[in-house]
Amino acid sequence: MAIPVPGRVAEALRRSTVQIQVGMGRVRGNGSGIVIAPEQVITNAHVVRGPSMTVESWEGKSFSTSVLKTDIRRDLALLAAPGLDAPLASLGDSSTLKPGTPVVAIGNPLGFVGAVSSGIVHSISSSHSNGMEWIAADLQLAPGNSGGPLADFKGQVVGINTMIAAGGLAFAIPSRAVLRFLKSAPVSRSLGVVIRPVELPGNQPGMLVLELVPGGAAEAASLLPGDVLITANGNRLRYPEDLMTAIEDAPDGLLRLEFRRGGPGTLRKVTARMQPVRVRSAA
Repeated sequence: MAIPVPGRVAEALRRSTVQIQVGMGRVRGNGSGIVIAPEQVITNAHVVRGPSMTVESWEGKSFSTSVLKTDIRRDLALLAAPGLDAPLASLGDSSTLKPGTPVVAIGNPLGFVGAVSSGIVHSISSSHSNGMEWIAADLQLAPGNSGGPLADFKGQVVGINTMIAAGGLAFAIPSRAVLRFLKSAPVSRSLGVVIRPVELPGNQPGMLVLELVPGGAAEAASLLPGDVLITANGNRLRYPEDLMTAIEDAPDGLLRLEFRRGGPGTLRKVTARMQPVRVRSAA
């Protein structure tokens, strides 16, 4: 009996998908990653939090790894895994996706290695030419899928799975955003947040803080998940790129933020001292 298309795609992509283990002992988490170049893995930035990381190949071999560069804004990270020998995944063109396009997700949800989920593209959104783009797909993901591939039925990686939304939709970073990240220079400063745009009452834009990087500048400034950033150094935050620009242009590395916490009450203010991101150039 012939293997259905999703099965054939999954069988090939499993060998290019790795499991990322972060932390030690009981304080340990896992995610997924994609072998995108020799000895290099791309994943979500929020997956690679912690002092100790290893990458485990499909065959079960473990490799120590280090971060080459990250982009907290896009929630992407590029890792070096010396000695990792695995088939390279092929990036497709996410701009060709349309609602209804069938897709397959591969990852390691809840520690189940190489798990497969299939569904269709629900929508593709971009609030602005400078705003973040997302692929929303009607498929089942769970913790551990983050950083794994979203592929079309040709086996081309068209996105990187990153979050689960209410209503059962899964969100992925489009492959064209991944390509921009791979070609970009490393970011020299970091606030240490994962954000997404939101609209507050009165059509006021803001950046919702989804997660804090442990030990990062935002955590040191007492920001919390759920806070909504309104301005940075006096400039309105309409798109994630606005925050990145403010971070890079911040004089002496100081970022003055206005934000709301717990509803549309009084604006709060805080000053965060940016921290340098230790990176090295990717090959």
